[in-house]
Amino acid sequence: MPQLKPFLDEMPVPDTIRPLPGSPTAHHLTMTAKPEMVKLHHELPALTRVWSYRHEHAEVVRPGSGRTFLGPTIEVKRGEVVNVAWKNEIDDSHRLPFEVIKTNKDKTTNRPTQNDPGRENAIDEADDCTRVKLRDLRATLVTHLHGARVQADSDGWPDNTVVFGQSAHYTYHNDQAATMLWYHDHSMHVTRTNVFAGLAGAWLIRDDEEVSLHLPDGAYELPLIIQDRNLDVDDDDNYTGALLHKTEVNDGLGPAEFFGPYTLVNGMIWPKSTVEPRLYRLRVLNASNARTYRISFLDQQGKIVNGCALWQIGCDQGLMKEKTHIPDTGLTLAPAERADVLVDFSAFAGKSLYVWNTAEAPFGDRSKDEPDADHVKQELLGLIGCPFEVSAPDVLRPYPQVMRFDVSRKAKSRSHEIPADPLWKTPRPPLTFNGDTQVRIMGLVEKPHPDPVPPDGTTMLVFYEFVRVADEPAPLGTPVVQVTYFHPGKNTNITEPFWKGAEGFYDKINWFVHLGSTELWYIANLSGDTHPIHVHLVQFQVQNRFNFFWNNVKHEDSFNPSVSILNSIDPQGESLPIEPNIQGPKDTVRVNPNEMVGIAMNFNPYPGRYVYHCHILEHEDHDMMRPFAVVPKSVPHHDH
Repeated sequence: MPQLKPFLDEMPVPDTIRPLPGSPTAHHLTMTAKPEMVKLHHELPALTRVWSYRHEHAEVVRPGSGRTFLGPTIEVKRGEVVNVAWKNEIDDSHRLPFEVIKTNKDKTTNRPTQNDPGRENAIDEADDCTRVKLRDLRATLVTHLHGARVQADSDGWPDNTVVFGQSAHYTYHNDQAATMLWYHDHSMHVTRTNVFAGLAGAWLIRDDEEVSLHLPDGAYELPLIIQDRNLDVDDDDNYTGALLHKTEVNDGLGPAEFFGPYTLVNGMIWPKSTVEPRLYRLRVLNASNARTYRISFLDQQGKIVNGCALWQIGCDQGLMKEKTHIPDTGLTLAPAERADVLVDFSAFAGKSLYVWNTAEAPFGDRSKDEPDADHVKQELLGLIGCPFEVSAPDVLRPYPQVMRFDVSRKAKSRSHEIPADPLWKTPRPPLTFNGDTQVRIMGLVEKPHPDPVPPDGTTMLVFYEFVRVADEPAPLGTPVVQVTYFHPGKNTNITEPFWKGAEGFYDKINWFVHLGSTELWYIANLSGDTHPIHVHLVQFQVQNRFNFFWNNVKHEDSFNPSVSILNSIDPQGESLPIEPNIQGPKDTVRVNPNEMVGIAMNFNPYPGRYVYHCHILEHEDHDMMRPFAVVPKSVPHHDH
């Protein structure tokens, strides 16, 4: 198969824009989804067709460098009300700009064909109904500002789509602490394809607290939006320039997540970036469909330099209370997670640093995934000497490289300094619990594959949304599941019976949350992979992590409540350590296999219908998303 040489292209940086002042108060901005042609790598023979957000009616405050399919970085001030018109100008002549195919793993060598570019070994079209349907897909779009505290009618409900020639008019109040949010398509059942086509971009909120830290800004603050992709080839195995959404079905096992061999940063495959020997601020976003990254910085000898050069100062929802060093094991980011990172390049003048990914895919087995420093070193030295096939070919991470930083010999100006702790100048009151705090339970479940398995068959991943028997008796014949959980308001373990009230998106809404209330949600992962769970409207705190146990069911059979009792938490077990880099304000949390994670959140300031979902987009589309409603406590009958 053809190969691409890494580190040939300069990393592009999208324009940074601000909405225009409005009258009398609201600012305004128009964002238009358009078909575009872009270059993804110097060695690709042709431009690549994509769909992109492009701005109108905006002030460019920092021109970008290079051309990218990513939308502009939108910068606003805290409390600034912005009206955005999200326009769809992708007409019906511009169908989905890539093929969506499925393939089986090579049964002879056990080699994942998903690593290869091109359509070889693809399931025949006659057996792949999804491929045929998506080939005829028109641009059906809805935009979600991920992490925003926004009214429900501006949140991007998945069914509230717009077709060609239509616009959605949303209002964002931006009344939250300085942070990096991101906007992306959220259309029902096709989020994975629309985001893969290019519909994503960053949204920065600024406030006085952030300004007071005197962090690197301007040219010294860089977005790093990381994604993976695959590429199509012609009958002679030459690149065509086209993208390719290629997944494996593995005889019906698994939900066919997309894991591509090529890593893009800001829309360029394995780029390089020239920086000065001084402090930089990197705003890192994992915008991949399914891949989790574990990122480390390596010098030219293969030595990991995380501990002496990198600090994390913020996560999804803004600054952490105290900065923390990036460990030598790396910075782990699942899809949709963000990290605010300071990198001191001053000790590397005239040298290069490599950004490396050590995470396997699918991500989940922590003992298997722990990186080995010697192996990482050999990978880098192998790349320098021979840039291809530096990782094991039988895994879904054929190439570990992400990008390279080339450090100039001198800085043009005095460097910013690393801020002192605490980073929060204004105290932030903790969430509080009492005996009436609502605790909710959900399970992450891979349903059994169909029997017999069709050629294009894949399993579905769903939420088992549990209803407390004490609140609503289980319907006749419905299996009851016993759950043990820790109640923080009562400071004790509680064992109660629950029943499965829903699993599909269009099942009835069971969870009605009182506006202004604080709740604790426990997420029990009964599948074999790690899932990044995102809750709309709120930010949350990771409260605790527990190992849990369940009876009468084998792991590979998944969770079947008709024959199983979920004990969930060992009453004598202690909470597992919560990593320092996720102790800050979050909106997306990784839940590893055999773990139950508790997240605490306050549901303010807006009522309405929202969703929670897995942010592996192939999971979200098939059917790992559920609605919930935030309702004023004074309104009766929501419990009927």
